Amino acid sequence: MINSIDEVQQMCLLKASLENDPLFKRSYMMLSPGSPTEKLQDLMQMLPQIPESYTDIIKLYSINGLEIAGFNVSPYFNTNPDVVEDLIEAYEDPFFPKEFMQKHKMYQIGSWNTDILCITEGTDQFGEGEILYVEEGYDIYNPEDSQIHPLAKDFEQFLIVAGNIEQLHEEMQGEDSLYPVKEQEFLDCLARLEVDKKYYPAWLNVF
Repeated sequence: MINSIDEVQQMCLLKASLENDPLFKRSYMMLSPGSPTEKLQDLMQMLPQIPESYTDIIKLYSINGLEIAGFNVSPYFNTNPDVVEDLIEAYEDPFFPKEFMQKHKMYQIGSWNTDILCITEGTDQFGEGEILYVEEGYDIYNPEDSQIHPLAKDFEQFLIVAGNIEQLHEEMQGEDSLYPVKEQEFLDCLARLEVDKKYYPAWLNVF
């Protein structure tokens, strides 16, 4: 079981060391340090309300192009040299209409298949720094509030839980018969990590 973000990094770098293909290796290169100070200053000028709980992590760890448990944890998959450029690009040209993103004070920070991963600066409905899983839905030009699902209290918790999914999926090795056992192990993991039960439905949906 993974209990800390440092253990997530160790797992990713171990997987990177086992990959010969540079493209696959890049998906696990969670290096330290992360974004340089000048890049973070650019980000704070453009997005002054983006939660500190997020910027603290990207300062310590390089996550650009990182993939964990099927999640791309940067807005675009390794298209820019640093995640800050990705964040600004996603803010200026979001997947969903800007009005929808601004209504929930959301910033796109990643994706899962065709769904997106966001962080919110805080609203009446969602807490500051909360990670949200937003379904693509049927019409990206007219998204519904019901497509938004709370996923984690902050970015650090998200990475730790995603790291555990990655680990459990690797143990399954594609054996569908192991799914019920591993799903229960995952639920036990969420409990030990003291993840609020309101996040369980979204996690089980991607498990």
